[in-house]
Amino acid sequence: MEINNRPETLGLVIPTYGRTSELNQLLESIWNQPNIPEKIVVIDQNKYGFLDQVIIRWSNKLLIEHRRVTFKSASKARNLGAKLLQTDIIAFPDDDCIFVNDTVGKIKDAFHINPLADIIIGQKRRLPSSRHGGDNKAHVKTIKNILDVFNSKAETSNIFCKRSSLSRISMIFDETIGPGDHTIISNEETDFLIRMFRTNAILITYPGILIDHHSSQVSYLRSLKYGEGRFELIRRQQLGIFYYLLNLLQPLFRLARKPSLQGLIYCIATMIGRSGITRVIPPIMTDHQKSRQK
Repeated sequence: MEINNRPETLGLVIPTYGRTSELNQLLESIWNQPNIPEKIVVIDQNKYGFLDQVIIRWSNKLLIEHRRVTFKSASKARNLGAKLLQTDIIAFPDDDCIFVNDTVGKIKDAFHINPLADIIIGQKRRLPSSRHGGDNKAHVKTIKNILDVFNSKAETSNIFCKRSSLSRISMIFDETIGPGDHTIISNEETDFLIRMFRTNAILITYPGILIDHHSSQVSYLRSLKYGEGRFELIRRQQLGIFYYLLNLLQPLFRLARKPSLQGLIYCIATMIGRSGITRVIPPIMTDHQKSRQK
């Protein structure tokens, strides 16, 4: 393949709501990269003026397009931002993640080494010893089935897309799910990857590309809601009983590796969400209440 056909430019879409210090840290980590993105689109879901100081500080250093919107939807914000970019590669970092070492350079290198790849999936940094990452060619794996999609542990922050490949699907992120004014607040990235995989897109995992992003699961209720998101993903994508049971029981295996009382409570909350009970009971109760009123 001609080198001129290889992706050369990177654009970032950052949806943000209610955070200034975290967004400031993200932009600082990007500025400190040996290579910086060609463009950054910040989709501001806050009240007017909330981000002014952050945007003013970094607009003189980074090419930032600041768009303020009135909706509250991370998925809708990412889709809007993608439409505003003309770069070869598009990434969707959360506003509370951090780019480590030469993240930007490694993303571009990965597409150079794998010019046929449509999507490259990086890795969340887990240990301080991995701060500088490893060889970003190590343990590269092509996604061959939907189980591989789940095992990739992809997050929106570590998904890097060839822009020309995104036309394979009508909508990048499903705007009815994800953080924001939705009842389903999670699994929008897995939904996106499964839909892309079903178009025969080439997806690969690249552990050498590291993003620092702490888990958002900070409460039992959030574990429950994230579990509900996984149930709805399996239902909507019609993945069947195998994936339903696998995802339902997976928290037990995780608990067995690191048993604790707190872990048990998180496990129960996640399993209740993944079972779908909380998604099914409310309609049944409503119908029952209606019948009693007749």
